[in-house]
Amino acid sequence: MGCTIRRFLLILLTLAGLASPARAALVALVSADEGAAFSEAADAITAELRGAGHRVQSFTLPLRADDTGFASAALIVTLGSRAAQLVSTLPQHGPVLHTLLPRSAFDRLPRPDDPRRVSAVYIDQPAGRQLELIRQALPDWQRLAVITGRDSAELGTRLQAAAREHRSLRVQTDIALGERDIYPVLQRMLAEPAILVAVPDATLFNSNTISNILLTAYHHRSPVVGFSAAYIKAGALLALYSTPAQIGQQAGEVARQALASGTLPPPQYPRQFRVGTNAYVARSLGITLEDPNALRERLERTEGTP
Repeated sequence: MGCTIRRFLLILLTLAGLASPARAALVALVSADEGAAFSEAADAITAELRGAGHRVQSFTLPLRADDTGFASAALIVTLGSRAAQLVSTLPQHGPVLHTLLPRSAFDRLPRPDDPRRVSAVYIDQPAGRQLELIRQALPDWQRLAVITGRDSAELGTRLQAAAREHRSLRVQTDIALGERDIYPVLQRMLAEPAILVAVPDATLFNSNTISNILLTAYHHRSPVVGFSAAYIKAGALLALYSTPAQIGQQAGEVARQALASGTLPPPQYPRQFRVGTNAYVARSLGITLEDPNALRERLERTEGTP
């Protein structure tokens, strides 16, 4: 009897061992570079997929003709706008999940014949979440100033639409066609103090411009709300952002579920996020801010996030 049970268990273990490789899939991870943010997101994606028994092969741009693993991948995950743009122009490839890119960049990608084969986890926050944080953190402020580029104008439109649900907030938008246009637009929009909401448009908000943008806003007694932890260090009052690891974990979960079901979900915003505050800037502007963790927890409760 004991021998029969042991033989039965051995058969089950053997079958389980044979079944695992059959369920395993190859996922191609395509990145524009090997920067810290990309590596952090890639590690989170890889951990999630390998935990489910899948194989992950990393590729860095430019892709080479002998990258055979890319062509045979069951799913392609891109990190960053450059990788997304390149993969989207390839003539043939498997389903694609884009991540670490703003929604505006995703919306500009070439559309495949079957849109269900492409999805995304955006890097930017939903407009409603941004406005709710501002409403809770800065209840005495009503005016919001949003500068966008030609390709990111939709970001301002979404903030204006979301503001209609927050009648205490008014969103003023303007377009700057390049870095030279930013400062005249800032002077005009901040003639009356307002909350300047930075948007993830690298043609306007980048390492060459951010210091002067923050200084200009500060001189106009206008707080800045940024979209990354770097903005807090640079001098923004408040920031709402998701870390690369948080986005990577969510992208890994989406990829794992897609491989199991054979279907990609619709594009989505980050679920997890953080709030950052700059106490020095708050004191300089005479603004009282709550602890960033308290702001985040209240915002999560507002959204019904566990």
